[in-house]
Amino acid sequence: MNIDELLSYAIRHFGKNSISELNDNSNLVAFSSPITKNWFALLDLDPKNKKLNINCGDFATTIRDLPGFSAASLIRDNKWVEVSLLLSEQKIKQSLEYAFKVVLMSNKVPNPEKLIYIPDANTDKANQQDVYHEQKINFNNWKKANDNNNPKQKADSNEAKTDLNFENTASVPEQIQKMIKSYRYDLAGSVRKEQNFYLQGKLMATYEDNYQKKQSFLRYYPTYHELTVGQARTYFAWRTKVRNNIYEKVSNSYAYIYLYELLNGIGVENVQDGLDKLINFNKNYAQIFSKEMAAYLDRWIRDYIIFYNINEKRNEFFQKEQEKDKKYEHLLYPNQFSDHEVAESLINLSNYKIENCPLYKKNPEKFEHLLVLVWQQILDLRQDGFDFLTNYITYKNQMTVQLFSAAVFNHKLIPKTVNFEIDQIRKYFYDKEKASWYCESYWGLAGQKSIVGNLLHEVDREVRKNFNLGRNLKPRKIEKHYLQAIKDGIKKYKIEEYKLKQPKIEINLAHLSTIREDAAGTRDSLLTEEELRAEKEEKQLEEITEKDRDEDFEDYGLSREELHTIKMLLKGENPAQYLKEKHLMTAVVIDNINERLFDEIGDNVIEFVNDVPAIIEDYQEDIEDMFLKGKN
Repeated sequence: MNIDELLSYAIRHFGKNSISELNDNSNLVAFSSPITKNWFALLDLDPKNKKLNINCGDFATTIRDLPGFSAASLIRDNKWVEVSLLLSEQKIKQSLEYAFKVVLMSNKVPNPEKLIYIPDANTDKANQQDVYHEQKINFNNWKKANDNNNPKQKADSNEAKTDLNFENTASVPEQIQKMIKSYRYDLAGSVRKEQNFYLQGKLMATYEDNYQKKQSFLRYYPTYHELTVGQARTYFAWRTKVRNNIYEKVSNSYAYIYLYELLNGIGVENVQDGLDKLINFNKNYAQIFSKEMAAYLDRWIRDYIIFYNINEKRNEFFQKEQEKDKKYEHLLYPNQFSDHEVAESLINLSNYKIENCPLYKKNPEKFEHLLVLVWQQILDLRQDGFDFLTNYITYKNQMTVQLFSAAVFNHKLIPKTVNFEIDQIRKYFYDKEKASWYCESYWGLAGQKSIVGNLLHEVDREVRKNFNLGRNLKPRKIEKHYLQAIKDGIKKYKIEEYKLKQPKIEINLAHLSTIREDAAGTRDSLLTEEELRAEKEEKQLEEITEKDRDEDFEDYGLSREELHTIKMLLKGENPAQYLKEKHLMTAVVIDNINERLFDEIGDNVIEFVNDVPAIIEDYQEDIEDMFLKGKN
């Protein structure tokens, strides 16, 4: 039996509140009685050293000698015994149940009360004909038999019989009669209670009552089926007041029925309305009248948020889980958090007194940044198969969970989601095939403080050596690749520090125009007379081109250089030299002009004659009209 199966069984069988982690050691899980609060089992989750110890009371000496049992190693008490996890699943479960009964009965005074034993199918498989099966009582036959056997009793207790035979009583509200008759005895025993509660609850979802009497009611896992007519009317009258924000103290069993309704979505407009009602009831009733109910309700509200996928309430009700996960989340995703958060998580997971590090004393912020750089180098080693985080600090665990445990809930309802994330490293998901919920989260590994402490010691040692701070420290045992990662992180830090110390060059933009003028003067002094003359002619041509344009001038999508080329051709000039100075190819420019003017002329307007471009004679006048417009 593996640890996940064991924990899942314990949660279902003894209740989630019976199981808790020890504050001083997160790897130890204690199982305690919900009544006496005494431990009946202790489980070590360390993957390398899993152990289960149970409280066997006065019979510990005898049980300890049985195969698969030995002296307890997790707790020093003669009444405790260690159970081998290699035993069969049945024996481990029986051992836990026995230990639970031992603790449960430890403070109990002997009760001489006589009990009626009703065998069920599981305990008396040999005599199935004697096994009790729930069935509907035939009141008509009961009444007839009693009338025949004792006529006098009929006259004396007619009113009592009327109360028992409530299905035919006129004083019973019609809706309650329908509820009673709607109970289905044909449903399978494993789901009969939950499904009948759901069906009857839907039937009574809008029912209201003004019953003035108050009848007490005490029952574990209460449902409508266990209520007498008076109790049913007491409940519905009380529920009517609650729905009007009037909270009165009643038997807690009534209150649990109301909570079961909300969990099953009975009497709510939508899932958000159901959640609001649960929160209000916790505030106005459970917190005031029953702390035990408040504890259940706190868990059920979280289950409700998961089952019905209410993401907007996640951060409000899962703060404890998120806070618990932060230290591992910081280390898994350091780039998403500040240097202080990441460094603080590493320091808190170690037993090393980093406050003695000279750099930490001198400048905590710089040390934290250095430590984060080192940690990033260590994380990068995962690519080479060296995972410090999952080998020495934490590991991903997956365990079965039962939502709405210890509540009457119709598990045939379809959840609103199959995947609900609490944070980046904790999520709940639903397996449709197995109809089971699972929780995936990160659990701490045993010895993490010592190993992380060694890591921080080596960081401190290398810091002292590299920056000549304080006295030298003796090296501690650490794998060479992690030691190299520390050195690489410090080297990266030193490079960053060096860059920060380099002088910064600032450019005053206010002096930019002066710089440009000086640069232009320098450029002109380097040009030859021929280059200056060519540049001057180009400017003159550009000025002429601009003057030639008027408001109605159409350029047909041609560039300035292409327009100038056309005008040179119209004047009989060769544009080759001009285009060369513009770093343009003559053939490309001519092709582009022909393409641009094709839609207007319907043909190429320029051709090459002996590698010299010229306007085709047939289109000379058209081109002149388009671009010269009578201007020279």
